[in-house]
Parts: sequence; C-alpha cells; structure tokens
Amino acid sequence: MKTFITIAALTLASLVSFSSSAASVSFPDSLSVTGINGDTKFDTHEIQLAEGKNLIELKYHDIFEVNADDSGAWVKSAPLYLIMSSNEQAQYQAMTPVIDTAEEAYDFIDNPVITLKDAQGESRDITLLNHHQLMAKLLLARE
Repeated sequence: MKTFITIAALTLASLVSFSSSAASVSFPDSLSVTGINGDTKFDTHEIQLAEGKNLIELKYHDIFEVNADDSGAWVKSAPLYLIMSSNEQAQYQAMTPVIDTAEEAYDFIDNPVITLKDAQGESRDITLLNHHQLMAKLLLARE
C-alpha cells in the first residue's frame, strides 16, 4: 500500500510540474475551444499547450439583442483554427476585437483576426483559418 501511495504521489507531482511548465492560452467567453491537436474538448476557455506546434479548434458564439422586445439572436461560426507554436512556459490571452452588434460578429466570422497578448504585454494579431484554408495549408505544406 505504501508503494501505491508513493507511486500516486510521484505521478501527481510529475503532472503538476508538467502543467506548470507548459504554455497556456485563455480565450474570451465568445470563443470556445472545441479541440486541441485532434482531441475533442468542450466548453473550455483556457488550455495548456503541448510543446511544439498546436492546432486549436475554436467556435465563435455570442448573442445580440435586435430590439428591447427581442430575446436575442445567436451568432455562431463554423469551426475556426489557430496554429500556434509553444516552446517554453508562457501565458497568453486571446482577445477578439470589440464586437457590439450581430453585423460586427458576422464581419469577424468572415475575417477572424484575434490578438494574442503575452504576460509581458506584447501582442500580435493572428488570423484564424476556416476549414478550407486549413486543408489548403496542410496540402501545400506536404509538397
């Protein structure tokens, strides 16, 4: 029994140290992570990245009121993809532009650009890919 507890403690310690050394990304409520590197995840807004390249599948969703009597209209996207490299421990925060109307949401879905901000305050804009763009990029990379 003592051996089992020791093994369990070592396993837990290695998991904790692994997760603390990995990079992480947090996303706004309007972007849900639905997959990471082919693994399906649901209703997640903060993820740990594996070292190296990562493929993150996201879906945009938000509700907008058309008028005061309206219960609101949902705007949802098809899957959007973020290819991101992680080589070290870093924390990133993803941000969408300010989206106040359904029309602005549809514009974002048509041209999905997010801003990634690191812990030092440096930021960069990244364009998310739709399914067709991702497949084209993968096929062209094989040539």
